[in-house]
Amino acid sequence: MTDDAARQREKVQKIYSGESDYYITSTPHAKSSSLSRAAEVLNPEGGMHLDVATGAGHTAFQIAPMCDWVIPSDLTKSMLGSTRKNGAEKGVSNARLLCTDAESIALRDASVDSVSVRIAPHHFSDVQGAIGEMGRVLKPGGRLVYIDNIAPEELPEAKGYNDFEALRDPSHNRCDSLPVLVEMFEEAGLEILYTETIRKRMDFEEWVDRPHLTGGDREGLKRFLAEPSPAIRHWMNPHEEGGKLYFDEIEGVILARRG
Repeated sequence: MTDDAARQREKVQKIYSGESDYYITSTPHAKSSSLSRAAEVLNPEGGMHLDVATGAGHTAFQIAPMCDWVIPSDLTKSMLGSTRKNGAEKGVSNARLLCTDAESIALRDASVDSVSVRIAPHHFSDVQGAIGEMGRVLKPGGRLVYIDNIAPEELPEAKGYNDFEALRDPSHNRCDSLPVLVEMFEEAGLEILYTETIRKRMDFEEWVDRPHLTGGDREGLKRFLAEPSPAIRHWMNPHEEGGKLYFDEIEGVILARRG
């Protein structure tokens, strides 16, 4: 593991060890349209399912009724504690938790029938490596649904967007554009079956309601939305409704299959 990768893991564990229960009720994670969309697009029919970087387990538990077993996995032990709590509240009985790194998954080759990862890869130090690992553990013919925030294709706007996300969450590493992600899947030897994008409206005050953020950080984030470039204005659509600030995030959805 490189020093940069180790530092990125430390950032993730520091943030998510202290705020794990936040993700049980966080609207973008628990209630956004991409949650149901993950199950619809993947549409597994039984078998063993792996959910990578599960957070509070929302995606795993959405898919659980469609599978024989689900494995919610995460790097952070305290996050898996929140996963267990969330699963108990939902009455999920076919889940087995796994503490493992998305970039070095502690499962044998070709051991699961389907894989999901949702709103997490932007925290990974090596997205290409994680995609390769998810492909490795899939059985031949197995399918993977990948959903995450994506960045604009223009490099200056992509950098500005990623800087904005990193100010709010220091464990944010990088969002890529959808074409870049598709290339990563193809380089990993996975067949692309389907792609789409989802525009997700964000409530700014809820989005910045994090214990680690200072007042100055919140003001910096608000300034970015108040003075956007034309491309960022189109991409993020910052606007006020009823005296409240909203903006959009765009999620890329990729369905792929191991040959």
